[in-house]
Order: sequence, then C-alpha cells, then structure tokens
Amino acid sequence: MRYAFWAVVLVCGLIIALRLFMGPFSFLVRVDSPLNIEAVLGLTLILVFMARSNGRQEPNQNNRSVTGNRIWLHALLLLLLSTAAYWHALGCYFLSDDFNLLTAANSTAHNGYRNLFAVQREYGFYRPISNLSLALTATWAGYDSTAWHASNLILHFANTLLVYILASNPCSSPLAALFAAALFSIHGTRPEAAVWIAGRFDLLATFFVLSGLILFTRAVATTPARGRNCRLLSLLCMVLAILSKESAYTFPLLAALCLLLERGSLRNRIKALAPCFLLASAVFAIRWMMFGGIGGYRDVYSGQPRALTLNIIPALKVLLFRLWAVLCFPINWTLQPGWWIAVLMMGYVIALGCLAWRRTDRRKAIFSLGFVLVSALPPLHLLLIGSDLEKSRFLYLPSVGFCILLALAAEKLGGRKLWLVPCLVIAFNLSALDHNLKAWEYASTRARMACAAAVDCTKPSTGKLVVSGIPAILHGVYFFGNGFEQCVAMQRDGPPVPVELRQADAVDEGSKGVRFMRWDGSSEKLRCVDMR
Repeated sequence: MRYAFWAVVLVCGLIIALRLFMGPFSFLVRVDSPLNIEAVLGLTLILVFMARSNGRQEPNQNNRSVTGNRIWLHALLLLLLSTAAYWHALGCYFLSDDFNLLTAANSTAHNGYRNLFAVQREYGFYRPISNLSLALTATWAGYDSTAWHASNLILHFANTLLVYILASNPCSSPLAALFAAALFSIHGTRPEAAVWIAGRFDLLATFFVLSGLILFTRAVATTPARGRNCRLLSLLCMVLAILSKESAYTFPLLAALCLLLERGSLRNRIKALAPCFLLASAVFAIRWMMFGGIGGYRDVYSGQPRALTLNIIPALKVLLFRLWAVLCFPINWTLQPGWWIAVLMMGYVIALGCLAWRRTDRRKAIFSLGFVLVSALPPLHLLLIGSDLEKSRFLYLPSVGFCILLALAAEKLGGRKLWLVPCLVIAFNLSALDHNLKAWEYASTRARMACAAAVDCTKPSTGKLVVSGIPAILHGVYFFGNGFEQCVAMQRDGPPVPVELRQADAVDEGSKGVRFMRWDGSSEKLRCVDMR
C-alpha cells in the first residue's frame, strides 16, 4: 500500500509540475489544465489520511491554553505573514459587484439606516448585518479603494486569529495551531474573499461562525453556571452569522462536530446542541415566510432556487473530486504560473504525502474533514470550480477544516520534517497566492482603464453609452458582469450617462446622442468607436 500510494503521489505530482514548467503539453493526452490530475491526487491524499487515522483518543495537552505571551507572539507572526502576502493588494481597484455595493453603502451612510433591515423579495437574500458593515465602512472609506481593501484584509486577519484559537482545541501543539492559521491566512483561494469587496459577506459570516464555535466549546467545557454567558453569546454569533450570509445555517452541525472533541454524555450533548438547532430553525422559518421559500439564486430557465436544482452526479463530483483539487492545488491556470511555483510543486506534493501518511486521532480527523464537508453544503451547487478559481470565495469557511486537517498531521512529524514539511506547504501556498493575486491586480487595472476610457469617450451631448463585448470575467476575476455604469459615474464629473451593455458587437449608425464602445479582446482594452 505504501508503494502504491507514493507511486500515485509522485506520478500525479510530476504531471502537475510539467504543466507548470512547460505550459499546456501533449503526452498521450492533451494537458491544458491538470484539474482532473489534481482531483485524483487530492482525493487519494484525503482517503489515505482517513484510512490511517486510528481510534486511540489522545489527550489535548494544549486545550484552550493559548493565552499570555505566546498568543501575542503568534499573532504578531501571523500579522507579519499576512502583511507580506497582501500589502500590494491594497492598490487594487474595484471590480464588478463592488460598484453596486459601494453605491448602496454610501447611499445608506448618507441617507440613514432605516431601510437596512427591509426585505426585498426579488433579491432572494437577507443579509442586513453584512449590509450594515458595508454602510459603516462607507462612513470613513467613501469611494477610496485602498481603504476598502484595508477593511477587508483587517477582517480576514481577525478570522486568521480565530482559526488559531479554534485550532488550538484539536491540536495538541501551539505550533500546529499556528500552522493551521498561517495556512488559512495565505491559502491560494483567498483573493476572491479577502480582496474582492463583495467577499465581505463570506468574511463576516466566517467571523461570526468561528466566534460562535469558540464560545460554544468554552461553554461546553465549563460548568453550566459559568458557561451560560458563553452559550448566549454563541447563539447571538450564530444569528449574526446567518444574517451575514446563508452559509452560516450550518452552524448547529459544526457545533455538533465540535462536541466530538469534548467528553460528556449523550444527554449533555443534546442539551448543548438543542438551542442551536431550535434557534436556527426559527430563523429559517422566518426566512421562508419572508421569501415564500428557500430564496437565494434562481435558475434563469425554470425560475426555481438553484440550491434545489443540483442532482446527484454534480454533487458527487464536487464532494469527491473538485473540492479537494482546489483546496490542495489552488492555482489559477488561466495565467501561466512562474517557474518558482514549479520548483516548489514537487516538494509540496511530497510534503502532502508525508502529512497524509501520519496517524492521527480519528475523532479529530472526522472533526476537520466533517468541517470541510458540512460547511460546503450550502454553496454545493456553486462549487464546480474550474481552472480559473472563479467562485473560490465559497471555500473560505470550508478551508478552515482543511487547514486544521493538515495541522493535525503536521504535529505528528518528527525530526527535521517537523519544520520542513509545514514550511514547504506555506511556501507553495504563498507562491500560489502571489500568482493568483496578479490576476486580480491585472483585472482591477483594466477595470480602471476601461472606466476612464468610457469617460473620455463621452461628450457633453452624449445621452447614452453603448458598450459591446466587455467580459463578465477576466482571467478568472469578476470584471464587469454588472457595475460598469456605476464605475463610469464614479470617475465622471457631471451628470451620469446611461450605459447599455451588449454581448453582440453591434453599432446603430443612425442613433443620435449615442456613443459606442467595443472591447478589444487582443489588447484587453475598451475602445471608443468613431462613427464619423
């Protein structure tokens, strides 16, 4: 079994490394994106990890003892790592949904918060806490892109610290908890959640979910009298998380997973979980009455909620393959990665193999793996993530379990491997993050240029601007599926100009007071069409 496992690891790792070095290549089959190879390798690693876990219960030597000087030192290290990884992302411009969110947030900040908790049935979502967060940010950030990105990154760093505290329960070593938090901070899937302003919903929901779970475990571990306040605060965090984003409805199930790490009778576990399930059910019942159903995104053809249209084959494809491919190998393949990522790849693959071969406590392994799968259930219909990592923000909360999973294995290493393996994992993800951030920096630069070109194209007599061919997604980054009109208005002095987006490259030569623009795919620039 050992030889078969390492054969799969090395062969799959070699194919991925060749794709990194050579770009798309042909050897028996054409390899443009190694997504299927990544899926096979990722699933193999997870299956071996679970197969080699044992039923021996190991006492936690570091249970909830991350206090004092140690937590401040580790927090400083995490802050330095996050700053080094994301500082250049502060220069990014806004993209797609950002413009709509900024317009609404600034309007609420200036006109009052009375309608913030109103229900908009056609919207399909009820996220007043996230909207409140955006409005409060708008009071001091306005339309300053640097300030908005800084606010998102601060919230991401807060989540990193919460992962550190949460991981200190299953992890016996403080260094293992530090590794889990560091990996969460710089995992390659982070740009869409941490850099995109529209990712605020995921950041805020994760913040309240992690806070609630930490309070829940503290309440369970202490006496009923002392734990009452923690229990009430945990329920409050759960409600705030649900009102931030719907993925937080999994909180009761995640709390049930946390009980795997605690000792206690079945009766006490039921008593601890019952308020979570009852309150979550009550909030969901209110939501059902508000929207006349589950709400959320709707299928454009049937009009049914998309969450209810997923069939068994795509669901299995997500849970068994695509989820592990993206979590293990978070690379945006629409841009050719640098050679340094290829150099790190083989060491990273071997490091993952070493981690998968460790023997861990089965309860802890089930907790971390279950955390991934449970938190992936609400956005399951959106998790067929492709080679461009679009929609990777939906893995923000599930990745907490993945990071803890690797940390549990890392603390079983000995000798030089104890330092070398985690360093290889961090180095690879740091390089992948830097590569993926380049796509966001590039797209945001093009977005700023496109809006500036639109402003230059308009004249005082322009009554309408027609733009054709501008992409909704550029190299895996949300570009201008919407928000273009608001972007032009932000850069234009004077009254706003109505904007019409067209997919077809059509120009109505007889139109008066209308200016036309066309997206040039070769140069990836928006150009004004001169009709003279």
